[in-house]
Amino acid sequence: MEKFKIIPAIDLIDGKCVRLIQGDYAQKTIYNADPRSTAEQFLDAGFDLVHVVDLDGAKDGEPKNLKSIEDIASCGITIELGGGLRTEDHLKSAINAGVQDLILGTKLLNIGSVIDEWVSMFPNQLVAGIDAKNGLVAVEGWEETSAVSAIDLIKQLGEKGFKRTIYTDIQRDGMLSGPNLEQLKSFAEYSPIPTIASGGVGSITDIQNIKSLSMNNINGVILGKAIYDGKITLKELSEC
Repeated sequence: MEKFKIIPAIDLIDGKCVRLIQGDYAQKTIYNADPRSTAEQFLDAGFDLVHVVDLDGAKDGEPKNLKSIEDIASCGITIELGGGLRTEDHLKSAINAGVQDLILGTKLLNIGSVIDEWVSMFPNQLVAGIDAKNGLVAVEGWEETSAVSAIDLIKQLGEKGFKRTIYTDIQRDGMLSGPNLEQLKSFAEYSPIPTIASGGVGSITDIQNIKSLSMNNINGVILGKAIYDGKITLKELSEC
């Protein structure tokens, strides 16, 4: 099993580093107008991978913050990017901007030959981003909820060739109230690929609780707001 990985997050709107509460664009806090400087802080603290979400892209269905993503990549940190990646050209433009791993979200609901083509075209780069609200997959920047359950979707993805899956609990996202461990464990048990947890982390204890589930195919956690609000320091994270 891979070493448990802690992944700091940067969410982008209008080129700025922001955080939302439960994916609500109306509940936005701007933390830094220069995402590159945030990425540099992560890199200096020993984190080699950053989770970047283009929130404008997620809502509009195409990448919108590629210039900021290029700036982040220029500091040397590895990027996994989600938000608005719906076509082959979108994926290529993200790679050209310096992205390593490509997170597919909304596109996963249209499972077909194109997914197989992309897995072949972008080997070991595709990540399944499954965002759930009450157990159902949310799409279009979390503004719509599908009728597909997160567990059914990960079962359908099966052995498609994704590198890992990121499971986000929307109801916990940005709330700092702790992850829903029972729901996370249930999802991971059905996932044929390694699972990264996202949503709700507000303390070192929350991270330790997620790590305790590592034997259930959970090998990492993403967090953002807890860092930006000073609930957890980068030094504390680096010592986890």
